[in-house]
Amino acid sequence: MSNEISEYLKWSQKPSGRVGLISTLIAVTTLANLIMVRMPEPLAEYDLSPILIYVLGVLMNPLDSLIVIAIAQGIGTTIKTLMFGWPLVFIPGAMGVRGIEAMLIGVIVRKFSKDKTIGVTKIEIIAMVIGVVWETVGFTVADVILFGPAMAAITLLTIVDAIFIPIAVSLVAAIRRAIRVYRLT
Repeated sequence: MSNEISEYLKWSQKPSGRVGLISTLIAVTTLANLIMVRMPEPLAEYDLSPILIYVLGVLMNPLDSLIVIAIAQGIGTTIKTLMFGWPLVFIPGAMGVRGIEAMLIGVIVRKFSKDKTIGVTKIEIIAMVIGVVWETVGFTVADVILFGPAMAAITLLTIVDAIFIPIAVSLVAAIRRAIRVYRLT
């Protein structure tokens, strides 16, 4: 795949275009955060934002993906916290853990993936797996500190977010084919 910027994304290289792209991705990711799938007790719900955490971790530079995911998680988790009466500490927790997850994926991909292909590389998939492991460990450690080991044991089930990796892989490949670009930013 060419290193040239696709005609579709030349606008995103300008400051105003970059702000527009980041703002749009924040909105889409916030929406995905609010689409919730109910889970059996003792779990509450899973949202669809991990798909975009993985996708944007691969397609954006690490700082941009951190910004998009952290802000989207902040907005989405604030709305859910107010709706469901969750503890307010969930907001910075989601912003930090998931924002770092997206950035971690991006750092791994940029450091170790040398192939620029229209598909998805093994390194990119491994980065997504490492991301979901980080998310699980990050949320579990935070819950041990805040709520104790018994409550934190439930958080270990966050690893289930790995079910979204195949969807994210398909989405990365589809985006690359559709707009003929290896990375968005």
